[in-house]
Amino acid sequence: MNSDLKDDIYSLPDNLIDRLTLSLDSLSPGDSGYDRCNKIVSDGNVNYSQAKKMKHELENDLEGESYEVIGGDDMLDFINSSLGDRRNRVHNSKKIRQNSGEENVFKKKHTKDKSKNPTKVRKIKVATKSDDINNNRAVYEEIDRIKQLIN
Repeated sequence: MNSDLKDDIYSLPDNLIDRLTLSLDSLSPGDSGYDRCNKIVSDGNVNYSQAKKMKHELENDLEGESYEVIGGDDMLDFINSSLGDRRNRVHNSKKIRQNSGEENVFKKKHTKDKSKNPTKVRKIKVATKSDDINNNRAVYEEIDRIKQLIN
């Protein structure tokens, strides 16, 4: 599940609510899909998880009357456009943050590199002991590393 979208609620347009109301009027309380249709009409919206489930069912599982009870092609078009627009907005905001210099924007929190050097750029070793400073050991180690990279 997309963590940026999990709390989203999508308000249904009036024409879709009217269509669902007509479907609801033709059903009796014991029919298949009545409870779902009734809940959608009474709420007037669907949340992200409902939208994903309905999208999957409309594209793969439902056929005939069951397909039309929950809105058919109109519901599928609404869900596709709502989810697509929202996913694009999340992607674009992350892309803008990445372009402005923020690192690890597209990675999940548990995979982010929280080290002090996330880009893995090697830093120059600074001599701290007086013996190393007098003998320039840090400088020679860096020169040796550069020679190895060239070869």
